[in-house]
Amino acid sequence: MTRSRSITHVRIAEVLIELGMISEEKAKRVLDEAARYATELIERRYDIASALESFDVAVSIHSDDVDFADAHYEWLLNEAASLTGGKVTVANYRFEKDNPDDEDCGLGTMHFECNGKPLSFGVEQESNDYLDMGAARVAIEALRADDDPREFRCVEQEGPDLDDDIMVLASPEQREGLLQRLGIDFEPAWYQG
Repeated sequence: MTRSRSITHVRIAEVLIELGMISEEKAKRVLDEAARYATELIERRYDIASALESFDVAVSIHSDDVDFADAHYEWLLNEAASLTGGKVTVANYRFEKDNPDDEDCGLGTMHFECNGKPLSFGVEQESNDYLDMGAARVAIEALRADDDPREFRCVEQEGPDLDDDIMVLASPEQREGLLQRLGIDFEPAWYQG
């Protein structure tokens, strides 16, 4: 890994443009909105990865209370799909609870279509207040278009404390560029479909 320059929002924008992940216009819009802190040093790798969300190349899987996780998965899947520029669509989402009479039940199966292809993933969360991080991650990784080399991959966490999972939409070459230029490393894919 080579991090030759201090990491700021400005540097992240430069790297994303160099890697072909965003346009110069997109970078300008984001940096204009972040003008107050755009040149402040970002030291933690998680914070660097988290900043990718503001450039619309990543989505985070929230590890804290979300209220009604069974419905939150649909929102999360649509947020991720929106990053593909229309190459991936999510439709007909539904969540089948193992115990439909228990509002707090977090066990069940999420069903949806990705570009017309039916998919389903088992969900094993302790309550309906928290996401099953693994199920959310594998469902987002399944959002792929046949004609697009980009895939969602989870940023590798650092340290003993777990933060939200950051899912970045990038090609293998772009992921390598993010590692070399920003120090962002990725976990192997979980979805094998």
